[in-house]
Amino acid sequence: MNKSRFRSALAGRDAHIRSLRVSLICVSALALYALWGWNQAGDEIIVHNPPDLSAGASRAWSEVPKPNVYDFAVSIFTQVNRWVLDGSEDYQKNLHLYSYYFTPQCRQILEQDYNQKRLKGELSGRERSLSQIPGYGYEDWRVTSHSRDNWTVQADLQLSEYVGGVEVKSSAIRWPLKVVRYDVDRNNNPWGLAIDCFDGPARNIEFKGAK
Repeated sequence: MNKSRFRSALAGRDAHIRSLRVSLICVSALALYALWGWNQAGDEIIVHNPPDLSAGASRAWSEVPKPNVYDFAVSIFTQVNRWVLDGSEDYQKNLHLYSYYFTPQCRQILEQDYNQKRLKGELSGRERSLSQIPGYGYEDWRVTSHSRDNWTVQADLQLSEYVGGVEVKSSAIRWPLKVVRYDVDRNNNPWGLAIDCFDGPARNIEFKGAK
């Protein structure tokens, strides 16, 4: 009788140990899953901070401040239009390099522009620079919000082109750039924004030095 009770006690102890082990494995698995989910969540959320945080930031984390939209549009657009050696090669390389920063429709428009310029001989041996005009940087009126996912940026930029070291074009131009929120691989486009080409025709502007 005593032996039977002893064996029963041992069996109960072993069963309890097994249940504790199973519980420990389950808790460990849940903890690892929670850590993985927390780590992945950081890769999926984009928080746009305004340039000046001195007064704090009370807006929603998903809201994109106008200065950020302007900076994105000008930065990407000027880079695509920077031909260091030869426009026939540099323009096409830039379109490929920055393809994740343009919508598919806009990429098609820019590809057509490249082909038209190439056929007209406006690329071979041509250098180009596009830069912000000093004193004509961000102001609130330059960014129009159409919705939380759609903006128009009025970018005043200096366009200069050279052939054989000789300047053949110099113009101050206002480009109305369309910007949209863009869901794309964050490794290729950390902004989560894209240029959707133009909200109207570009036009020459006159300026006298910095404003």
